[in-house]
Amino acid sequence: MMLPTNSPISLKELPSEIQMRGMGISPGIAIGTTVRIDDRGHKAELIHIKESQIEREVRRLKRSVAVARRQLKLLKERMERELGKDHAYILDAHILMLQDQALFKSVEQTISQQLVNAEWAIKLELDRFLAAYASISDGYLRQRGSDIEDVAHRLIDALSGRRKADRSKLRAHSIVVADELPPSVLAELDIEHLIGLATHAGGWASHTAIIAKSLRIPAVIGLEHRPEQLSTGCQAIIDGTEGLIILNPSEPTLQHYKSLCEHRRKSFSSLIEQSHIPAKTSDGEEIKLRANIELLSELDAVQRFGAQGIGLFRSEYIFTNMLPQACSEEGQTELYTRLSEVAEDYGVAIRTFDLSQDRLPLTRKAVEENPAMGLRGIRLALKAEDMFRTQIRAILKASKRRNIRITLPLISCLSELRQARRLINDTIKELLDEGLDIDSKISVGIMIEVPSAVIMIDHLIKEVDFISIGTNDLVQYLMAADRTNKDISYLYQPLHPAVLRSLARIAETAISIGKPVEVCGEMAANPIYAAVLIGLGFTRLSMTPAAIPIIKDAVRSIEISAVKEIVKKAKDFYTIREIEEFLVEELGSRFSSFYTGINWRYVN
Repeated sequence: MMLPTNSPISLKELPSEIQMRGMGISPGIAIGTTVRIDDRGHKAELIHIKESQIEREVRRLKRSVAVARRQLKLLKERMERELGKDHAYILDAHILMLQDQALFKSVEQTISQQLVNAEWAIKLELDRFLAAYASISDGYLRQRGSDIEDVAHRLIDALSGRRKADRSKLRAHSIVVADELPPSVLAELDIEHLIGLATHAGGWASHTAIIAKSLRIPAVIGLEHRPEQLSTGCQAIIDGTEGLIILNPSEPTLQHYKSLCEHRRKSFSSLIEQSHIPAKTSDGEEIKLRANIELLSELDAVQRFGAQGIGLFRSEYIFTNMLPQACSEEGQTELYTRLSEVAEDYGVAIRTFDLSQDRLPLTRKAVEENPAMGLRGIRLALKAEDMFRTQIRAILKASKRRNIRITLPLISCLSELRQARRLINDTIKELLDEGLDIDSKISVGIMIEVPSAVIMIDHLIKEVDFISIGTNDLVQYLMAADRTNKDISYLYQPLHPAVLRSLARIAETAISIGKPVEVCGEMAANPIYAAVLIGLGFTRLSMTPAAIPIIKDAVRSIEISAVKEIVKKAKDFYTIREIEEFLVEELGSRFSSFYTGINWRYVN
């Protein structure tokens, strides 16, 4: 039974099964008990003060800043112990906000000029910031507004003397539900007993989403109904793959998910045992499976799940989530060197920062209405040349092992590619003149993500060392559909005939010229899609690390010649439904051990 959209009814009045839909951002299934967190903080109340009270309010403000800073430093230390330093950096940004003299000078001016209490002055400053962030069209940067809100609420709580609830000890099998879950609140939680997350707010790029995916905690965001309507203590099921939370599950539903969990857990444990064995088809063709990562904390997963190197390191997270020193040439060199060490002989492909103008403002021009098709990727890198040169220098300085590749994002024409390569060649010469030991013949490739690159592939491929296909963006651009938009996500179809024909064109061109080509989008993380990619001629696939054991198992169950025949026939169909039905039937009947569960990817 579905809860009505605006229903104020509590769960106590509705003991029957309730399903709430959202967006799955961390796959897996969790069965446990809900713990509702309401962290909207102490509400700021307006109190008019006299001029003689200004100094007192400023002192209260400064004391609250000191208290908040001390709290955050303790939380950061705990986060480092329990989650590792690669996650704890998130709180550094909060600590830095509390050291922003200009920000607090503005709050003090509000106190003295408007004669209001410190709580209300902080609220006014917060409202000003949130209004500015709300006007930003880039979803990633817009979500950073929640960091400012988190700090402001902490300050207001400190001013009020309100004691925060102790969340360091949760009961076993706790599923946290919240309207929003800021990183500082997540840092307070008992990670050992946290098995699932569900929130009304948040997005793909939120800190909560990043941490949930890294820790492999099933998570759903964007719930249709606000979790504030839910109570603590309800039995619940989180399905992070389907984007579903089931409250008060019926006995048949509960048994179904318990059986499913147990089956997946046993199957996955068996697959992990074989994860370090190469993935070869039944007729002996080896398929190289690499990892897509964005955080250093994922390096353990690269090794654990048997990845043959790193096919895609999304470097933009360095610039949007870390401190300035991490973005420096020295900081980046250290990070890329670590990647190189873990990748060993398999190698690592570092994608240069794929940011939009909203995330890295260059001018005072108006915010772009459509940043996805504006100044982003390589276009922005060529505008922000100093920042781009710094990154290239860092990558080259980390290339001593000769196992690093450079991948350029969102290439749409030859002029962009040639300009970027000139800059890379100039930087190579600079470093050689400095007497540094670098890979002077470092491989440079491009991401194929836009239709123009597909059409021009025969010319682009001649001027690069390798090709990477970003299916996440390519499918979106081909279909003009944002996969995160629930209203049109049905159009995000990796098996659409236009997508298959585009992929076939790329594969045929690369094979005919003899250039390496790799698929780096998450399309490769699905057994059905992976089989299609192999049938199209791709033998290098890169994906979320935890998906690798499943795809290796799928690869071992197929015969490459038969898969090529199946995919050739599939390309003759004109609708997605026909293609999907044909593939599921053919792959299931031809290869008895091939798992055709198109939605199953990996487990807890």
